[in-house]
Amino acid sequence: MSAKLSSILVAVGIFSTLLLTGCGSSADLSLKFSSGSTTAYKSTTEVTKLFRFEQPNLDKLKEEQTKTMIEMDFTQTIQSVDASGNATAQITINNLRVDVINKNESQLSFDSQNESDKDAPLAKLLGKSYTIQITPAGRVKALDTKDAMAVVTTAYEKKFIKNLLGSKAIADRHQITALPEDSTGDLSVESTWSEVIPSPPGLLAPKSYEKTYTLTAIDEAVATVQMTAGESAAPAVSGTQTAGSMGMFAKMFDNKDDYTGTLKIDLVTGEVIASDETLISTYTAQEMPENGDPDKGPDVLTMQFINRTQLEKLN
Repeated sequence: MSAKLSSILVAVGIFSTLLLTGCGSSADLSLKFSSGSTTAYKSTTEVTKLFRFEQPNLDKLKEEQTKTMIEMDFTQTIQSVDASGNATAQITINNLRVDVINKNESQLSFDSQNESDKDAPLAKLLGKSYTIQITPAGRVKALDTKDAMAVVTTAYEKKFIKNLLGSKAIADRHQITALPEDSTGDLSVESTWSEVIPSPPGLLAPKSYEKTYTLTAIDEAVATVQMTAGESAAPAVSGTQTAGSMGMFAKMFDNKDDYTGTLKIDLVTGEVIASDETLISTYTAQEMPENGDPDKGPDVLTMQFINRTQLEKLN
């Protein structure tokens, strides 16, 4: 076979692959699963509340941080796939890092890669597994967590594990919310879809958000989806909180929300390469104290809420 003919055949093969996987003018944004396949991922979830009260006329500053941050490296093994494309997956915990802070006080700090934490109670989770169901649209449901749940018996850590392996935490860790509920396979660049959701638990003044997703690029069999969100006048169908920590006092604050996200998905394998959604909601109020010095400025109270979920393919 001549070198020229070989080059032509290679080019035809690449073109056929791109065409069949939707990397030309359209794409199928759905997860694809194969029984027995394994993929390593890193998941990061973070909920942080920041409090800052600055009184320049009194030369005073008070800052507080409350945070729960969890990083988990895991191997996802597909055990079976049903006729609808839903997968049953075994999740094996490889590494774990936890940082829990309450008003600047550390409540729990663990890093499985630190030698000093090798005998800590949470170290017993390494190598343990739980099972979940994942749909082609990225929706996740916990199936069996009892074996992993049972390995930690110390009081505080056991309570933490109950949350770590609870249905909501598992959904937050593994689900891909950027995928359309029903992908027809004919989405093209600039296609958009949206949904109205309740604000995450812990927001200072709960509300509903409308998230808008846009397929912004299809490049070498990788699709990129960008998300922006803003407050929705229409409430979410379910789950919207009716009260928060600020209640009616929220109206006294200026509020700014920054809610964005990015998804990259391999259209050939149907696997997620990276996913990130982050909400930063900031509330600010300021007032000049009586007889205050204008050159020093007003008292400023700032409260910030951060909710972040990330998923990154490692292999």
